[in-house]
Amino acid sequence: MDRDWARLGKALQAARRASGVTQEQLADELGVSRSVIQLIERGKEFSKPSQTQRAYARKVGWTDGSIEAVLAGGEPATREKDSPAAPAVREVRAESRLPLRIVDELADDGALLDTTVVPLGDDARMVVVVKGKPGASAAELRRDLEAWRAAYQHLLEAVEVERGGEDGPAASEA
Repeated sequence: MDRDWARLGKALQAARRASGVTQEQLADELGVSRSVIQLIERGKEFSKPSQTQRAYARKVGWTDGSIEAVLAGGEPATREKDSPAAPAVREVRAESRLPLRIVDELADDGALLDTTVVPLGDDARMVVVVKGKPGASAAELRRDLEAWRAAYQHLLEAVEVERGGEDGPAASEA
């Protein structure tokens, strides 16, 4: 299937301009250089849509799947400004210092199932965010939550082993 990258670039550019955001502002929000925004708007061809393109699309109010629709000759779907499908996590900005791929994952419309912080030692910790897939049924979310609970127990056991708990030596001793 042919993808019209130039059409996508023009559509994203038009949406950005309509929102009153400059290339520089968008680049800052996404944590990329202005030249990356320019490449996208010029219609640079990719093998598949990039995380930056997806983040760009979300910033201008497009729903998930809009990039593919535009590439195939269709029109983007837009979110309502006050929609619950646009949670505050979408406002995670570049200054949060999170990698763009993490921002992108946090911004998807999947249900938030759990969060936790796992201490890894005196000076390190792991932050875990567990999300279900967008549009998952209640039964699928329950199944996903149960899978997370089992995985969480294994994670805690592995951390304890690594830290030198009763189940094994610390990593520095191995």
